[in-house]
This record gives sequence, C-alpha cells and structure tokens, in this order.
Amino acid sequence: MEFVCNFMTADADPAAWAREREAQGWDLVSVADHFFSSTRPFPHVWVTATAMAQATETVGVTTAFVNNLFRNPVEVAQASLALQQVAGGRFELGLGAGWAREEIEAAGMEYPPPGVRAGAFAESAEIVRSLLHTGACRFRGEHYDVDVETLAPLSETPPLLVGSVGGPRTIREVTPHCDRVELKPASAATRNGSVDMAKMAAVRDDDLLELIERARSVDPDIELGVFLLCNVGDDDQTNAIASMMGDGLYHRFFGSADKFAAGVEWLASIGISRCQVSPFDDASFDRLAPVLFA
Repeated sequence: MEFVCNFMTADADPAAWAREREAQGWDLVSVADHFFSSTRPFPHVWVTATAMAQATETVGVTTAFVNNLFRNPVEVAQASLALQQVAGGRFELGLGAGWAREEIEAAGMEYPPPGVRAGAFAESAEIVRSLLHTGACRFRGEHYDVDVETLAPLSETPPLLVGSVGGPRTIREVTPHCDRVELKPASAATRNGSVDMAKMAAVRDDDLLELIERARSVDPDIELGVFLLCNVGDDDQTNAIASMMGDGLYHRFFGSADKFAAGVEWLASIGISRCQVSPFDDASFDRLAPVLFA
C-alpha cells in the first residue's frame, strides 16, 4: 500500500512540510487545487508542487487534483512536463473534474452541471495524455478544440496520469487514458458543489466495491487508489465525526491511528493499492506515520 499526504493550507511552508513528510516515510506528497474553501485559503497548485519537488529527494510529488474547471488541458500538460523535469522523474499528474461551486462562482466563472463537468473532464484527460507522451495533440470535441504541434520538455518517462473518478461516466471515459485512478465513493456528497457530510455518512462498503468492479470492467489491470477524508485523534471533533459516520465506509478513518490502519488493511484486501490521506489537521500525519511506516 502506498500513502499520499495532502497539503491543504496556505499557512505553512510547503518546502519544509514536504521535507518533514519525506522524513516520516510517506510515499508521495500532494497539493490540492483550490482557490479557497469556506474554512481556509489554499496555495497555488503549480507553485507549491514545484517547491515540494525542489525541496525533496526521494518522495513522489503529485497534485490532488488539478481542477479541470480552472485549468486548460494544454497548460496542465505543459506544467506537468516541466514539473517532471524539476522533480527528476518523481512527478505524477492527478487530474479531476472540479466540484467546489463556491470558489468557481466567486472567481467569476460558470459552474457547469454534472454532465458537462464529466464530459469536459473526459476530453481533457484524452488531450493531456497525448501531450504528456508525444508533445502533440489534435483534438476536436464538444468542449475542446486543440491543435498543438509541439510541447516540451518531453521525458523518457512521462508523468503518470492519475484520474479522480466516481460516477459511471468518468469511470468509463476517463479510466482508459490513465495509469491509475483514484476512486471517489463519496462523489454524491460533493455533487451539488459542497461537501455534504450526511451523504458522506451514507456511503457504504458496497459503494466502493461497486466502483472497483466498474473500474476493473474498463481496465482489469488499472491501479486503484481511494481518497480518504479523515482525521486521527481522540478530540471532540474527530469523535463527533466518527459518530456521525455510523457504520459506513468512512467510519474507519476517524479515530485512532490503529483504527485507521485496520481500515487500510481492509482496503488492501479488496484491491486498493494507494490511499490519499486528507485530514482536517496536520497532526494526523504525525500520529499516523509511526503506525503506517513502523
């Protein structure tokens, strides 16, 4: 099992943060792609990923996930190729459809309905894949009309493309272009543009098992990850969320580090090979590291 730790604050030094996570044993460091949320500002995805890559030596660097509502696929590919060079081959591109309504509308952009977001994401994944591997792409679709003859710097080992997928359409249309997919069993909890914790609590084990089956039907050999919104500790907030989650899928990932580790063992048993750990506070990373990397 590989573990990714997600950097989600503008109030810390990303270089120092990445070095600390590398020393703790995390397999990859990632940075989320948001402008802000209702609770915090976020750092710029490309600037932060570059700082992490330059500050570390062995840990993988990725994005969680580049927001297709913000970024043109040609820019995404160009930045990814540059980051692969800066990181010495350690960069992976995480690409997602985009979901947070508040920041999109606050920035003066249109927030599309789910079908439009999914369709644009699928086209973007195809365009980005071609550009990462060949530096060129000629594509005309419903959402993009691209004619790029050369993009650089190309690498003998192109950045891996990781797609964040949850609905039937994104699994079907995005997965074929990816080296790995990250499954979102709680995609229904963000469908309206914000996190609905009640809907997240309603997600069951069978929902994840169904996503695994769908992804495997598209590509039997695709590597599978899962995004874990979580928190590790014995504080009132963590315990309250664990109680809210009931006996659903995400209950495993709110509470003690040992409880979290047991949940991860179950994920491994059903075919998940990577977990992206996204806690409410960074202390969770410190509590998890001695258990996960003992």
